[in-house]
Amino acid sequence: MTEELAVRLERLDAAARPAAERFDAGGPLGRTAAVLPSAFNPPTHAHQHLLERALETFGISSAIALLTTRNVDKGLHGAPLADRVGMLLALGEAFPGLAVMAANQARIIDQAVALALLLPGVELDFVVGFDTLERLFAPRYYTDMEGELAPFFARHRILAANRGEVEAARVRKWLDANVARFRPRIEVLEIDEFPASLSSTQVREALRSDQDALHVAPAVRRYIEERGLYR
Repeated sequence: MTEELAVRLERLDAAARPAAERFDAGGPLGRTAAVLPSAFNPPTHAHQHLLERALETFGISSAIALLTTRNVDKGLHGAPLADRVGMLLALGEAFPGLAVMAANQARIIDQAVALALLLPGVELDFVVGFDTLERLFAPRYYTDMEGELAPFFARHRILAANRGEVEAARVRKWLDANVARFRPRIEVLEIDEFPASLSSTQVREALRSDQDALHVAPAVRRYIEERGLYR
């Protein structure tokens, strides 16, 4: 299965235009979906909590874990992309209904274009942590930031979550000071303190030192062990 996933991901990454593909066998999505774009290296309880809280807080009907084959800042390290899809599919055991997708774009505004082509008629809200929020509004990633962000925010919302040491109050303060005309299209998603403190880096370091990776779903841990990842 991993070889097949690798072929599909390579084909997706090579596409000349923004494109996305779905990998789980779930049914049609609801009218609204929360999208969490991430490297999922590996997927942790924090990722699951972010999506579950988004559904609960904003009455969203579906959840999408979106693996990005490209990154605006970092190269590929850790688990191969095919294994990251495999771990997300395993996460579906603890998160029924989770849609597992991948897109060949690094910027959220381009991922939105790719997903809109794949999921016509579904309203998409993008869930981001504070570091991703800052990158979304970093001029260095645009030729004309306001002009490029305007069509995105006309169609989509951002759900900005507290992560790590960045509390929800600080997220709100940063938004009020930095996003200007797009502020009405951004909601603050408050998540619990413990999952907010978790990171994939912590899990990878625990696995490298033969500690128990307690902050991933059991099915994800089994997948990691069977594939010998992060050792």
